[in-house]
Amino acid sequence: MKEDQKSIRRFRRPLRIITVLIILAALGLWSVYMMSKPYDRTRTTYADFVVEEGDGLSVIAERLDEEKFIKSASSFEMLGKLTLAKNFKPGTYYLSPSMDSISILQTLQSGLTTSKGFTVPAGYTVVQLATALERDGLAEKDKFLEAAASPDLAQLDVLGENPEGLKGADLIEGFMLPGEYTLSADADESMMIIMILDAFNNFYNDDYKARADELGITTRQVLVLASMIEKETNVDKERATVSGVIHNRINMELTSIDELPEKPLCSPSEESILAALYPEDHEYTYYVMNSSLDGTHRFTADEEEYNTWLEEYENAVKAASEESEETEETETSEDGAESEGEGE
Repeated sequence: MKEDQKSIRRFRRPLRIITVLIILAALGLWSVYMMSKPYDRTRTTYADFVVEEGDGLSVIAERLDEEKFIKSASSFEMLGKLTLAKNFKPGTYYLSPSMDSISILQTLQSGLTTSKGFTVPAGYTVVQLATALERDGLAEKDKFLEAAASPDLAQLDVLGENPEGLKGADLIEGFMLPGEYTLSADADESMMIIMILDAFNNFYNDDYKARADELGITTRQVLVLASMIEKETNVDKERATVSGVIHNRINMELTSIDELPEKPLCSPSEESILAALYPEDHEYTYYVMNSSLDGTHRFTADEEEYNTWLEEYENAVKAASEESEETEETETSEDGAESEGEGE
């Protein structure tokens, strides 16, 4: 009997240790998740952020905080240390407050250039891509945009039928498939564009084309929907749900297909393209940002409920803005007091 009790005690000790380790690991992952949360998922616009030669994690964190790309410089710096972030590449980057801190760290470490080529990020427009490629010394912006506006591209099958009114680089907007590309030594701006369009052509297979026909929309309209999804949410599990709302509104004639943007808003990710083609089957006709301001959405088929949620969200945004202004005023006041103290 005593031997059995000893065996049980010997078993319980490692079990407790394992349990504690699991709890600590879970807390660590939760901490990383919390520190990585975006400043504001609702602000999907991109702005320039400059990294100077020799800028370290602390300097970058402070400036990201000042320019409202992240919630906290200290949390961002801690996250950078936990993920061993280093070797930040100097240059001008397009960043958004809707990006999580992990994505920002990865972007500032890798840029658009790789050892063999470059990357087309999801959510970039043709102009933004041209600007970034020029920044990294891979292309001249004007030449890239001139090549993107070439009449020869309009004849490519991958672009399908060209709607009236679209011309120049607008014709390939949305077709620049995000991903990594290998760059040959003799590649010029035209060859780079053809390479990216070929990648889209290879991705967008016959099954996807058949699915688009089944939905009664063109390839360009698929990309318009996908770009809307890309702009509306960066929460992967919501993409198909958002797509379902858009499709429901079109099918119920709450929104006309002719009311959609004439061209894609940006280069949508493969995930957003698939969400546009395969929307979630539900009855929702509205979505609104969650009043918790965590970047997620609430979905409903009730207009009154939608209006109530919209008011809650707008009030939450207003309260958060006022709180932010109060914090800035307090920090400014404290900085001023410190300066006066130093001068005495």
